[in-house]
Amino acid sequence: MQRINTRPDPEMVIYSGVFERYPKLQVGAVEHELSWVPHFLDRLDYNYNQRSAGIVGYRFKEDMLPSDYFRRNIFLGFQEDALGIQLRDHIGVDTLQWGSDYPHQESTFPRTREILAEILSECTEEEQAKIAGGNAARVYGL
Repeated sequence: MQRINTRPDPEMVIYSGVFERYPKLQVGAVEHELSWVPHFLDRLDYNYNQRSAGIVGYRFKEDMLPSDYFRRNIFLGFQEDALGIQLRDHIGVDTLQWGSDYPHQESTFPRTREILAEILSECTEEEQAKIAGGNAARVYGL
């Protein structure tokens, strides 16, 4: 039996203009943690600006960069990525959604509150509220 990968590649979704055509579309990248994102965003914009052989002649409307589409249309689920939280300004606080992954083995339970408080200790109260539930409520219309 042949297996086909059905997970979309965020880079191709962005470069192909999906988010430009569907600006309200939200796509989640969950259970991947966060600290990979700043490098990924840097490479998206670098390739768009410096290595645009695959997209010669086309530029996104309103001078949007690929990282702008990522921050607007992709939300990120994480559990315990303190480094990712330190890099939150590069990632975009409005994209971050914390989750405990309960009842799985890698869950933060039974130390969930302690772990969350530690991870978000350097965040403002507004950032904490967004990351711990506000962003999810907005994305899911709750």
